[in-house]
Amino acid sequence: MSGNKGKRKLKVVEVSGNSYEMGFQYGAACPEIRKTVKTNRKVYKASNAVNDSLDKYIDMYLPSAEAYAPEIVEEMKGMAAGAKADFKDIFLNNIMYDISVSLNVGCTSFAASGGIIDSGGIISGQNFDVPLMVEEIMVLLKMKPIQGPEIMAIAPAGCLGLMGLNSAGISLNLNLIRNKDSLLPTGGVPSHVILRKVLSSENIGEAIRIIASAERRSAKNYLLASDQGDVVDVEVTMNDLDVHYTERGILTHANHFKTERFKSADLASVIVPDSYIRSYRLARMMEENLHTLSVDMMKEFLQDHNNYPNSICRHPDPQAVLPIGKMMKTVLSVINSPKERKAYIALGNPCQNEFLEYCL
Repeated sequence: MSGNKGKRKLKVVEVSGNSYEMGFQYGAACPEIRKTVKTNRKVYKASNAVNDSLDKYIDMYLPSAEAYAPEIVEEMKGMAAGAKADFKDIFLNNIMYDISVSLNVGCTSFAASGGIIDSGGIISGQNFDVPLMVEEIMVLLKMKPIQGPEIMAIAPAGCLGLMGLNSAGISLNLNLIRNKDSLLPTGGVPSHVILRKVLSSENIGEAIRIIASAERRSAKNYLLASDQGDVVDVEVTMNDLDVHYTERGILTHANHFKTERFKSADLASVIVPDSYIRSYRLARMMEENLHTLSVDMMKEFLQDHNNYPNSICRHPDPQAVLPIGKMMKTVLSVINSPKERKAYIALGNPCQNEFLEYCL
């Protein structure tokens, strides 16, 4: 946690208009999208397999996406046109979370309300842990749709917004969780499409409905917070859902299920056992500072190296059993302030890079 940190800025892409127009502007502004396609192939090391199965995966997921959110499919079509890319490649970017359970993503998220001494009494956020090559293609989208709230979202170039907040005061964070149903792709509504639609919510209730109405979704955790002080954590499986709330104003989540009836099929202990340590560690640090929690304090907690390198601030593990583990790191750290409509974001490991302020 040296004082000589980098001050790296995210690329900001501002778009407006209808769904297709916003997608087109996004695609045209991001030559990095071609890097995203290459990164996916490098990460999964299965270029031939991806090519052979591309049509199969599109047939599995596209009909559900079109039925659930045709406007978001239009956004992806616009993105492909603007980037001069094949729509299939753009759609593939946005189903990777659903077709590869082996991706060892290890994010740690949090929310706190009531006892926060700044930022309007509520903050939420996470460390985003993915393969290290994703760091160079992260972008910040600022979207002004014709209808609905304005959105500020973070995503790898070529992907729909993964996490962020909107002008209605709703923030969204994400954790990948896995169960036995996740072992093989089954189709359904892609997670990226659900996330993008949630970011269009006017309130927490609408956000929960949007998540619940997505059929045959893959297992994920959606952490929602609002400028009114609400925090709701939504764990989903293919056909089931459960919600969790803060305890004494605090909630943390990593990559294992909290819901009792989901635990028997949980794969976390095999794929990402450090999840249990990261979630508990972050909760303990927050609880020990219950009445003095602040944005600056959370910046420090997100740099924590307990259980290094598979820590809250994750670094590549040279001793990892799987090759993907040798590439995993925190590529971005974010703290949302829904009431202030702003986010503090460190690009790269937060122990090495400063949090910079971005406003909607």
